Amino acid sequence: MVETDIYEKLRKIMNTGTAIKLPKHKAVGEMLRAIFSEEEAQLLAVFEKSQQPLSSEKIAQLSGVPEEKVKKIFDDMAHKGKVIKAGNFYVLMPFVPGLFEVYFTHNRDDPERMRKAAKAYRELFYAGHPFELSAGGYPLYRVIPSVEPTEKIIEINKSLEVQHQVLPYEVLREYLSKANLFAVVPCSCRNAAKLAGEPCKRTDENFCVTTDFLAKSVLDQGVGRQVTLDELMEIMKKAEEAGLVHETINIQDTSVFICNCCPCCCGFLKSVREFHNYNAITKSNFAPRWNGNLCQRCEKCMEICPMGAIFHHWPHSEDESDDIMVIREDLCIGCGVCASNCLNGAITLEKVRNVVPVKSQAEMEEKFRIARAH
Repeated sequence: MVETDIYEKLRKIMNTGTAIKLPKHKAVGEMLRAIFSEEEAQLLAVFEKSQQPLSSEKIAQLSGVPEEKVKKIFDDMAHKGKVIKAGNFYVLMPFVPGLFEVYFTHNRDDPERMRKAAKAYRELFYAGHPFELSAGGYPLYRVIPSVEPTEKIIEINKSLEVQHQVLPYEVLREYLSKANLFAVVPCSCRNAAKLAGEPCKRTDENFCVTTDFLAKSVLDQGVGRQVTLDELMEIMKKAEEAGLVHETINIQDTSVFICNCCPCCCGFLKSVREFHNYNAITKSNFAPRWNGNLCQRCEKCMEICPMGAIFHHWPHSEDESDDIMVIREDLCIGCGVCASNCLNGAITLEKVRNVVPVKSQAEMEEKFRIARAH
């Protein structure tokens, strides 16, 4: 029973100070056992005594294991994405965001271990873990609308009143331009889904992005590739063509990662699509507007909409004036994928809300914790 106890202890340590908790569920135990060997879990238990990053020397002192052995084990874990190495220090990550993303992005562990971890995570997902994402009164993720339709709005809005202006954190290029370093990395969600036997239905390309210190960390580990801002914007447009949604942490400051999400793999978007877990994300401040005079009724928008929010209302009136594409705003998240993929420019975006995120990640986490419902 020692093995069970150490993984339960590790679960509790990983939950300390984090907004999204790992529940006491058999799938969690299976997942942690798949990711961490018992020796690794025993060493990671020293983080119970200090939540701060620890050096190999300090870990050796706390564990009683020789420092040379500690360094070898922790460097191997960092290489495989089980911990983060920052200089001479090691960081034990919470599960989400953290271990899940880094472990499945690095994708370097034993394939059988990773397969077991991915299958356990899938079981955890359908056991209701996504509702941890909406446990607070403040959504953790937000949608950033598609590139080209938003750029058109900026031009139009030059003549509109102030309350309708498009703000920097609502425009992808402006939001990203505050960062100094960019790296495109494999998508953890799609990697995990593929390992679990459910590969992505939209793409097998890499579109997820890290910035600044996280970009440096992954590049130092030999993960992903560095790109310029201009190159990154072309990648973002290509992601939209694949029907992917730009999502990031729900703050004004530029996040260290921006996801390009599909509804079949992404933990946030999948939970919204399948569980109607809309409190897990903040919709963008935009909504699509359909122009029947330009529309060819090709149904491209209906096919590519990640939320299934568009349908073709076939006519039943004599003059066929009700042959229209209908956009269900209750399901729509304002991603603009329909507008960016419309073949005839029949769908545009309009700013319809002015939901303002908090400035920093620290503020967001505090707001989430204070309002936790469970």
